[in-house]
Amino acid sequence: MAQSPQPGSLARARAALRAPDYRKLLWIRLTGQGGDGIFLVALTASVVFNAQQQNTANGLLLTTMVTIAPFTLLGPFVGVFIDRWSRQRILTIAPLLKVACVPLLLFDPLKIAPPFFLGALAILSINRFQLAAASAVVPRLVPAADLLLANSIATVGGTLASLLGAFLGGKIADTIGSHSVLWLSTVAWLCASLIAGRIRSDLAPLVLPEAPELLRHAVRRIWNETWDGARTMGRTPHAIWPISSITVDQIGQGVMLTLALVVFREKLGEGVASFSNVIGAGGVGVLVGIATAGMLEDRLSKDRIVALGFLVGGVCLIGAAFVISGPVILLVAGVLGLTFAWKKVSVDTMVQESLPDGYRGRVFSVYDFFYNVARIVAALIAVLAFPVLSNGATLIAVGVVFVLWTPVLPRLVGRRSQIDLELDALGAPTALRWGAAREPVLVLAADGEHYRLQLEDGSEIDVRPAQRSPGWRVMREREN
Repeated sequence: MAQSPQPGSLARARAALRAPDYRKLLWIRLTGQGGDGIFLVALTASVVFNAQQQNTANGLLLTTMVTIAPFTLLGPFVGVFIDRWSRQRILTIAPLLKVACVPLLLFDPLKIAPPFFLGALAILSINRFQLAAASAVVPRLVPAADLLLANSIATVGGTLASLLGAFLGGKIADTIGSHSVLWLSTVAWLCASLIAGRIRSDLAPLVLPEAPELLRHAVRRIWNETWDGARTMGRTPHAIWPISSITVDQIGQGVMLTLALVVFREKLGEGVASFSNVIGAGGVGVLVGIATAGMLEDRLSKDRIVALGFLVGGVCLIGAAFVISGPVILLVAGVLGLTFAWKKVSVDTMVQESLPDGYRGRVFSVYDFFYNVARIVAALIAVLAFPVLSNGATLIAVGVVFVLWTPVLPRLVGRRSQIDLELDALGAPTALRWGAAREPVLVLAADGEHYRLQLEDGSEIDVRPAQRSPGWRVMREREN
């Protein structure tokens, strides 16, 4: 009889947490990302809720561009430097550099903008390196068998710390001011730096130093591979259409966030704590969505889970348009967080399944670009639409877009196969087409219509006919 997975999961979690340096890394994530959440509130308070900021939508557009630009522009290239620099030094020095940039945030962004936004961009850019380095070192701190749970604990813990920091930061900011809250983030970052300095494991990259010209070649290669990822994504329906769906969702989510702040600040006269309330409500929705996504997968295909998310979100928005109030806005934020989790988990999985491993990194790099830029597009749409449309009309417009998008993904990918096998005269597989890639295969084992195939790189996959769509699907991937 198969054993329950829960005791094994708990045992692996405890094994990961027994590693002293992994515990330090987890505290780095908790303190550092908690400080990041507080910093986001301080940034929002200074730009969006500034007493001299007459237009909430314009303020949020500026904040969105500043917070997203580092992740969008630096994301694909961060790994090149992390693989050459001391990871422990990055984890130790990066928080100190962020603290050094804090005085620039004391300038009024509406009067002396350059130093303020320079400091914000610097902090967020440095943070990109810090988070990537923290993710890169996990395999050096825990056994391979505990890696999945170790990553999950660190990621979920860091996200919750960031949400908690944003929630509490907003509450405190309305009492003692945004500048005072900013100093709380510096304390959190200093703690992260002190903890990083106590890590005893050797975190140096396991590569030989390369000449500066080879670094230039690496950066150029990443640019070329990113462009190749965009072309591969465009030729793979099971990648491009799910990514398009989550992009539409993010544009709608961004417009709704702007609307929420406009309602709370300009209609209800509330402060930055209202931003924290919206973030908190959305965060609770996301956690519930993650917890229920697995149950939905037992009943629906992934494309239909995404469709359900659009339908539920769209109906909620249209219904809320007729009773706009503070509690209703928070309810909408929670529902949109819930449906976002359904969509994101399903879309990520669909994109992962749509391509062989050798293409996933570059495609996800392009995916991240669209995901981040969607928020800037949303802020631009809000700035242009809000002077023309009422709050209720905006809710209805986004709700109608969501409802109309409901059948798009199932119609475009539901009847398409993710994998096609090319068979010889005897019916044995000779090659497979996996998304935009075609590879010859060697049959290692066959059990009816269940095949184990070896790819050109030596890796092995188990495939069998898909149940809910034509063609074949990968049941398991095995490393060479």
